[in-house]
Amino acid sequence: MPYEFPIIYSFDYSNFSNSQLESKAQQTLSNFIGFVRQTFDGILENGKALNSIYQDCIAHCPKGKKVFDNWLASDDFGASRYIAKAAIEIYNWFSKLPKRLQSLVRANVQKWSASALRQLTKVSHNLVKELVRSPKKTAAEIKKEREKEERERGREGGNNQEQSFTPTSLTPSLLEPGTRIIVKSSDRGWTGYTGIIMSEWKGDFWVLLDHVVTQRMESKQLFKPHQLQPESQKTAIKTASPKHMFSAAEVEKKIAEALAQRERERTEEELGKFVEIRDAALQAAKEEISAAKKHAAQMEQAKQKLIEQLIAKDNELDHVRGLVEENQRLEQRIQDLEKSLEDSNRDSWNNTFTKQAAKVVNKNLEKTIEPLMSEVERLNNVLSQREQELTQLQDTSRKQQEELQQKINSNSIINEFGEIGEYLGWNGWSSKGYRAKNGMLYGGIHALTAFICDLKVSHPDYQYSEIPF
Repeated sequence: MPYEFPIIYSFDYSNFSNSQLESKAQQTLSNFIGFVRQTFDGILENGKALNSIYQDCIAHCPKGKKVFDNWLASDDFGASRYIAKAAIEIYNWFSKLPKRLQSLVRANVQKWSASALRQLTKVSHNLVKELVRSPKKTAAEIKKEREKEERERGREGGNNQEQSFTPTSLTPSLLEPGTRIIVKSSDRGWTGYTGIIMSEWKGDFWVLLDHVVTQRMESKQLFKPHQLQPESQKTAIKTASPKHMFSAAEVEKKIAEALAQRERERTEEELGKFVEIRDAALQAAKEEISAAKKHAAQMEQAKQKLIEQLIAKDNELDHVRGLVEENQRLEQRIQDLEKSLEDSNRDSWNNTFTKQAAKVVNKNLEKTIEPLMSEVERLNNVLSQREQELTQLQDTSRKQQEELQQKINSNSIINEFGEIGEYLGWNGWSSKGYRAKNGMLYGGIHALTAFICDLKVSHPDYQYSEIPF
């Protein structure tokens, strides 16, 4: 059964101006916080729910976009706001893919991280097919493939521009930062979209598309000059209208905003990595604790069963001891009868009646002694067998106690987690445990404790956050 914890809301949900929308937002937040981000389908489901809240805010709330953005930035989401934004972006991208490509993506990226999926939304459909068919990719690997594709497309676009004639090729000076444009051609599906040129880079232009802005995102796309056309020049070459041009100060402001956005994106990526590492550590700790508790419960049941068996054996031994005492009492009686018989044989008168009586008595004694001796022998065998069983049970109990102690002190799970951390490049992790920033090497559950403490120190915003187990 998954761990459940109460959600303390810090956002003022009355800002939604609608009781149904307020309840829907709280339920969506509860589902988002409670879901374990392990599958692509889970991200799609939460992205769809969050996007639905956004559309309802736009439709029903005054300043709906601002209310939604404030809600997403509130402490209710905490460190998960990066994943929430990524979920919305991934859902909007996925919903526009062709059906066959949707099926291919869903079948191959279920275990990819949110940061890697976010990078996947920025590449062409052909590269998406190539990447999802390959082994699991990281965000850095996808970004590298995207930049490589853009360089190759840029070289191909330059060759095509030299061989073809286009009306806008006569007016390259119209394309500059601050100009409103229309995308003429794009193999990534942006053909016909409008936007604004934010900056120039090596002869190409970084463009902020209007469609991206409406999706509450600020990611820019890189285009070649021949792929763009001034918005005021849709069918013929015209001088750009002043109302679509920005002043130098406005351009500088846009550039500053773009740089600030880039810094925010970098911070969000680092925060996303921190959340993923923290979630992995917490999940491993929960699994280890759950396994230890389960094993301890099993050992406790085995111990209880063994105690019951020992009690039953003790009761049997008490019964055997009673039979032994009865046997000793009967043996003593036999000895007394034999002694009485010997004394009677030594009588001086030795009449016939006495001899006949002695014969009768001896015959009766033989009949009585024979079954008693058999019973004594059987009881001795039972006693010996019970003593052997008691010894075996005591040995088994001692071995189980030793095994329980060894299991409790076992560091195999932590060692496996350390090997995974070492393979993924997490600082301080190795198969021997976790070496904290103070230089000390920790093993067992103490390794996870030291690791989470270092994470809190590295990210002061979460230094006082409680981590539930």
